[in-house]
Parts: sequence; structure tokens; C-alpha cells
Amino acid sequence: MENFLEGLQQQRDCIESIASKIEQGEAYMEELKSCLPLLNQAIITLFDMAQDTVIPIEINSNYVLQVLNDILYGIEQEDPVYLADVLRYGLIEIFDYIGTELQREAPDE
Repeated sequence: MENFLEGLQQQRDCIESIASKIEQGEAYMEELKSCLPLLNQAIITLFDMAQDTVIPIEINSNYVLQVLNDILYGIEQEDPVYLADVLRYGLIEIFDYIGTELQREAPDE
């Protein structure tokens, strides 16, 4: 569980960096492309853990999938404002929720 939380925090930091670059008008696409495989793995792991009830929290998989679809839409449409919003107010909030809930469930581990 601790490794998952560490990976989640790394993903959050990467996404935060990308959102900041977008908002500052800096190049972000290469960093985004480098984060996508790890993001994919984190989401797969999250769904697997939730399905196996390893994670004792509620996860709205439809919402997570909608956020991922919105990220793809922002990339395809080359819409940095939309993409920054989805990253910051969709994906980062999901990561924050999961991290907070997991730390609440296992504070002594």
C-alpha cells in the first residue's frame, strides 16, 4: 500500500508540474507524454485494488473514466486551457482523495 501511495504522489507531482507549465504558457507535451504510461499503470492498479477490495474506499470508476476521456479530448483538441482544468480539477483531485482516504484507513502502517 505504501508503494502505491508513493507512486500516486509521484504521479500527482508530475501532473501538477504539467498543469503549471500549461498555465504559464510553457511547453508541456513531452512531459505529459512521459507521464502517460505511469498514469495508465496507476489507474489500472487503482481499479484492480478497488475491485479486489484491497482499497477500503469508494471509487466512482465512471467519474475516473470521464476524467481520463476529458484528458484525451484536451490532448486531441490541443486545448491547453481545457487540459489544465481537467488535470488540476479532475485528476489531481482524484489523486488527493485517494491519498487522503488511504492514509486515513492505515495511519499506523
